[in-house]
Amino acid sequence: MATTRRPRASTEEKRQRILDATEEIILEQGYAAVSSRRVAARVGIQAPHLHYYFATIDDLFVAVLERRAGRNVERMTEVLDSPEPLRTWWALASDQRGTALFVELLAAANHRPALREVVGQLARQVREMQVERLTTLLPEYGIDPDDVPPVLVAAAMQGLGFGVVTDQAAGYETRADEAAAAMDRFLAALEARRTSS
Repeated sequence: MATTRRPRASTEEKRQRILDATEEIILEQGYAAVSSRRVAARVGIQAPHLHYYFATIDDLFVAVLERRAGRNVERMTEVLDSPEPLRTWWALASDQRGTALFVELLAAANHRPALREVVGQLARQVREMQVERLTTLLPEYGIDPDDVPPVLVAAAMQGLGFGVVTDQAAGYETRADEAAAAMDRFLAALEARRTSS
């Protein structure tokens, strides 16, 4: 019987350092700045050695996305079961670092079919989880899911968070801070209504 070998601790540690370095480059300079040479230099290894850990740059992008998405799926599960689900979800959706990284990965996915496929699968998985939980959660807020469909709430929450963060990051004068504050007040009122009923 063949046994699957687990990667050595030093191999996994190096792999995580490569993913960390790639995330930092994406956040600092955009996805187009990611190259074998640039990532390897940041980690302190020779560029050809990078391909021992990730055969292609597409594999590297997919690994960055899957690592971040895995954390976000766990966080979303916790958020939807938290004492203030909608307000906590808004905090996650409007997180600047996570959203900025996701924006860059979406842009990269437009040019990298392997990444596009993974983005689509993860987006579908998260949306289904959100809609399923909102179906039972919305009535707790006094919202009829037939009048305000869960898929609308999910898309609005994610879309507004995405729009606010991208406008803030770009420095656009779109009153994004005002929109974020208004959303926070609205959700605080909804949470108060939920706990009082």
